[in-house]
Amino acid sequence: MKVKIDSLKRIIEAAIGLVAITIGGLIYIRYRDENLLMFDWFQNIGILNCIESFRSVNDSQNLYGWVKNSMPAALWLFSYLFIIDSIWGKETSIIYKYYLYIMPVLAVGSEYLQYFSVLPGTYDILDVLGYAVACLLFIIIKNNINI
Repeated sequence: MKVKIDSLKRIIEAAIGLVAITIGGLIYIRYRDENLLMFDWFQNIGILNCIESFRSVNDSQNLYGWVKNSMPAALWLFSYLFIIDSIWGKETSIIYKYYLYIMPVLAVGSEYLQYFSVLPGTYDILDVLGYAVACLLFIIIKNNINI
């Protein structure tokens, strides 16, 4: 019975991660500039026409800047945390902790490296706050999945 409960919890965590990355990806595809590299990839794999159709639906709709620009990255980190946790389950080894903590550190670190012009890009405090909220929500939700 305990194995089934652990498996169900891991499936729920993976599902949360997949839903989050899907929502973030759809926001990114729908609202970001077409000069991004991903649109070249869509062209190369032959799905750019489908993507353009998706982007043209309800064209009068616009998102707030932070939803369009910062939320996909926060959802990506949120998704990453749940996927990593679902892979390792109840594991508490150093390798699990490394994989769990490395991405939040890199995400926030890259923003500050942009601030100091070490990395290309535009520092955005909303990105940093989005990453913090993603980590906080991960901890809250993970600790409250009571199965």
